[in-house]
Amino acid sequence: MAESAGDARHILVVYDTEEIIELFRDIIEGMGHRASAMSYAPEDLAEVKRINPDLVILDLMMGGSKESGWALLQKLRMDPSTARLPAIVCTAAVQEVREQEGWLTSKGVKIVLKPFEVEDLELAINKAIALPGLVFPSGDAAAVQ
Repeated sequence: MAESAGDARHILVVYDTEEIIELFRDIIEGMGHRASAMSYAPEDLAEVKRINPDLVILDLMMGGSKESGWALLQKLRMDPSTARLPAIVCTAAVQEVREQEGWLTSKGVKIVLKPFEVEDLELAINKAIALPGLVFPSGDAAAVQ
C-alpha cells in the first residue's frame, strides 16, 4: 500500500548483491518510499551518515563475511548520531539471529528471515518507521498508529 507523499521515508538498503538491491528497491518504491542502495565496506558508517536515511535494511552476512553486517549494525547502534536510526535485518543467517535475538530486540531492530514474503518485509518496514521514540533525520518523531 503506497504512503502519501508526507509519509514517504528514505530507506537505505545495504546489501552485497545487485539482484537483492533491485528487489528491495521495487518493494520500497512500491510502498511509496524513496530507496537508496549501497554495498558494504568497512567505512560505511560515514556513508550512512552522509545519505541520512530514515531506515536502514541490511543483511548480517555480506561479501562472504559473517561479521560485516553485524559490524555495521553495531557501529550504527554505538554512534550517538545513528543509535536510534530504525533498522531491519533481512538475512538467511537463522542461527546467528537466534543467538543475538535478545540484543537485536533490545536495540529495536526488526528481523525478516529469508526467504520471505513481500508482505513480511512491508510489515517490518511499516513497524520500523513507526517505532515510538525514534527520531527521523528530518526531525520528525515517529509515532505508533
